This record gives sequence, C-alpha cells and structure tokens, in this order.
Amino acid sequence: MLESQLGWKAYDLTVSDPSPDEIILLRTFGEGLPLPGVRALPGAATVLRIPTALVPSFFSLVSVKGDASRAYIALGIDAANDLQVTITAVDETGGDGGGGEGAAHIAGVVSIDGTPAARTVLVVKDDPSGREVVAEGQSGGDGTFDITYAGWTGPVIALALDQYGDEFATETALNLGAVVHPATPNGYVYEVTAAGTTGAEEPTWTTSGSVTSGSVTFNPVPYYRPVASGPLQGEALEP
Repeated sequence: MLESQLGWKAYDLTVSDPSPDEIILLRTFGEGLPLPGVRALPGAATVLRIPTALVPSFFSLVSVKGDASRAYIALGIDAANDLQVTITAVDETGGDGGGGEGAAHIAGVVSIDGTPAARTVLVVKDDPSGREVVAEGQSGGDGTFDITYAGWTGPVIALALDQYGDEFATETALNLGAVVHPATPNGYVYEVTAAGTTGAEEPTWTTSGSVTSGSVTFNPVPYYRPVASGPLQGEALEP
C-alpha cells in the first residue's frame, strides 16, 4: 500500500513523564484487540504520526517503559477529530508511589463502546493504608476530562460511572432532571423531563419511550456499568 493511501495524520504529542524513554515503542489497539503497525516514537518528540487507514475510529496506544517500572498509555483516541495525544506514564507497581500532600491532576477520555461519553469521574487515592475519593469531575460530550485534586500526589484510580439516582418512590415530588431507577433493575435509569408528583403505584418501565407516573414524565436512559482505570500517576502541579 502506498504511503498516500495510508491516510497519515499528525497529532500534537505530550508525554506525561519527567524522564521518558528515548524511544517509546507503542502498540496500537482497537476494541481491545492489537492492530498491525507498531510505531517507534522518540521520547522527546512533539508530533505523533498515525496511518489512520489502518486504525478504527477510536484506538489506544500502549507501551512498557524500558525499566519495566511504568506503562505508557493513551486511551480512546478519536482518529478523525482529535488534534492532540497525551501519552500518560502509569505506575505499574500499584504501590503508594511516594504520595505527598501537594496537588496534581489527571486527564483522559471516557468512552462507551468506542464512543466518547459524558460521565461522572471519581478520582480515588490508591493508598494501601486506605483508599478514598479525593476529587469528582465530569467528562464532556467529547469524553475528555481534566481533574485537579489536592492532598495526594501518589497513584490514583479513575472511576467513570453513570448517575444511578434514587429508587422510585410513590407519591413523591420530583424536580426536572432528577434521576430514579426501578425497584427491579432493568439496565436503565429514568430522568425526569416533566416535574411533578409520582403516582400511587410504580409504573411499567418501558425502555423504548417516555414513562408517566402521576404528573411526572420520565425518559429512559441506558445505565452502563462503572469502569475503573488505574493505578494512574497524576501529573504534579507546581505550588
């Protein structure tokens, strides 16, 4: 195949590692499966070139650092629309990584079945002595998030999840935008599109159209399982 047929695209590149390998050998994955075509990437480079004709609409890049202490990961890259790729250095040991009291941030992309998604993202301190949520954020419609947190600079776990809401209750006032779930889970949650008070009985929860209970109207929304990524080493912020 001629180079002109490969659809080469250049992405602005950032390597989130204070001492990156001089050469980073990246493996390409799509839908969890390895793809042909491994690229050699100089650690100090500022541009990444990808043959878009050989990758799916969304792909990921994975490598192992030369001393095996970390992995290099870039997840959910949008081949057509992304302009920048961040290769994140991830601590593979899962240890405390020398967590301190400073501030740091993590950035990434949330996707569902390869499509960018807006979801709540929790940042959990991966401390062997006790894990706890240190920050909460939201990915945008393009799936991207960048969350700053304080009081911990060691490894963290990013947990992306949908809003599950409260269990449906009869004769209860609900505001616009409130979310409830059925007493018997069916894979969906229901968002209030017309505020009011629910009826005396739980409605039949259809998944293909609106649901009415009393004066409340609900819209069904698929509920996807939470997905965790990590441990990740956030990038420390200057004081």
